[in-house]
Amino acid sequence: MTGLADLELISSFEGGRLYRSGKINVPVLHGSYHRMGRQYGHLLSGELKSLYMNAVVDHFQRARGLSGDEMDKAAMSLYRFYPRRFKDMIGGMAETSGLSLREQIMLNAIEFYGLMPGCSGIIAWGDYTKGQALVAGRNYDWFEEYSAFAQSLTVTVFNPDSGVPNAIITFAGVIYATTGLNARGLFLELNNGLPSGGSLKYNDRVPAIVNLLAALTDCGSLDELDAFFNTTRTEFSFIVNAADRMRGVSYEWAPFEHRRRDGDAEGLLVSTNHFAHPSWGTVLQDQAGFETVLRRENLLALGHERKGRIDPEVMEEILDIPMNEGGATWPVDGSMPYRTTYQIVAVPASLLLWLKVPGFQEWTGVGLESLFEEKPQRYSHPS
Repeated sequence: MTGLADLELISSFEGGRLYRSGKINVPVLHGSYHRMGRQYGHLLSGELKSLYMNAVVDHFQRARGLSGDEMDKAAMSLYRFYPRRFKDMIGGMAETSGLSLREQIMLNAIEFYGLMPGCSGIIAWGDYTKGQALVAGRNYDWFEEYSAFAQSLTVTVFNPDSGVPNAIITFAGVIYATTGLNARGLFLELNNGLPSGGSLKYNDRVPAIVNLLAALTDCGSLDELDAFFNTTRTEFSFIVNAADRMRGVSYEWAPFEHRRRDGDAEGLLVSTNHFAHPSWGTVLQDQAGFETVLRRENLLALGHERKGRIDPEVMEEILDIPMNEGGATWPVDGSMPYRTTYQIVAVPASLLLWLKVPGFQEWTGVGLESLFEEKPQRYSHPS
């Protein structure tokens, strides 16, 4: 395990600053979403243009043979129902990045030009951490080509004019939340739920990953996040693992309903890609090729085996164990089409992250507390 790296200041623009932890970019943004978009576009202009060329043009269009019309359609299916504030951000990015708005929208949809494979999540607290701080870990798994794209992995820190400051971890140019942590210590990470929820998809709903970015901005507690899930419908089946400073929960989120699971044991929660709440009454047959049952069983075994000593370093060790050696990380021997493209460990109580991009960046730390600038509340709670 590496300690927290001293963030290196790379550049600044219109109130935004770009830091780097190892090879991981950390843009810290301030103001309205349009202003934050302008900051992001300028600070990451080189990365955005490079990833657009390597991913959108060279890989998807030239190597995969996707047409511009096909990619426009996929990109607009994501973008068209974005809330206005996030559209303002992408528009601001296009003003300063060197990419057109169309190109910026296409880059934002880099994960929408194919099917989403599997991911893994594990949260430990209480007796499993020997009473120390809750620790969350996740593997973000995609097809092999995304391993190269993950070299653009970016921790984007939002300090909006209104709302809870928050950070998301995504590919450069991607404005939605698949993993995030906010200044109130609310952590969430999203997994594909297709093996249980099926391929049912609605095209007339705000995408879940966009709503999750809004949730990080608007929710200050697990109770508020619970109300979000009680209110919000997803367009596809997902599993969202969430935690605050004290406990973890999992939302098994189908387009037609959701159920909250409080853990596999008191102090341990594991999710891969199938619904595990017993009330669903389902028996999983893993025909999607995600190895979701194996990965879940392996993580549960590792969690139980290390009960009482799980800290960030042990969590990194758990995430680093490949599937064929009893872990959940996809092996790199070419036997399977998927790869663990990046990995994250989070401690919500201290607002700390550690990140790894296998083959590119070993574990490196980012402390978010000094990067969040939460504005004082200007209202009082009713008595």
